Amino acid sequence: MLIIIVIVGFWLLRFIWTGLLGFIETISTLDTVLVIALISGAITIVGLIVNSYISIVAHRNKVATELRAKMEKPYSEFVSLIFGLVEYTKTSKSMSDAEIMERMIRFSKEVTLYGSNEVVKKWAEYKTSAANNLEPLESMVRLEDILFAIREDLGMKKRGMAKGDLLSLFINDVKEVLQDKKSLSQK
Repeated sequence: MLIIIVIVGFWLLRFIWTGLLGFIETISTLDTVLVIALISGAITIVGLIVNSYISIVAHRNKVATELRAKMEKPYSEFVSLIFGLVEYTKTSKSMSDAEIMERMIRFSKEVTLYGSNEVVKKWAEYKTSAANNLEPLESMVRLEDILFAIREDLGMKKRGMAKGDLLSLFINDVKEVLQDKKSLSQK
């Protein structure tokens, strides 16, 4: 196999070298003005291609930055809602069902317009599954999936983060609870 690769590589190099020599011979027989025109044209075309590529990348980056800026507030409000719900379960402070629903609808509107595909997908999955009365732990796990998608949408990588890392901000013993659930489901 190695011998075949070396032979093919040698053949390709020889073909390229022969083609390059032939090209140089052809150019050397042309008039100097024509050669300069060909070189100038090639440089112009390459410049246009590079400039177009840079413009496209810059436009994509600009759009992504603008979308991130638009989503910071709704994402922040969503996280605030989650912390509010957790605080509600731990204290006597209460949040009305109407307020919760209004905040969720507002978040849905914003996500529909500006959210990444992954955030929209995770939010839709959560809302659909929440309508089926999930158990509280499963609901929190799905909320964590949304939070991971939100963080990624805002430019943060999940690298080094595992299931339960964000939940540990809400639930003190989340690692043990997730481990217990995993061991129960394996029985």
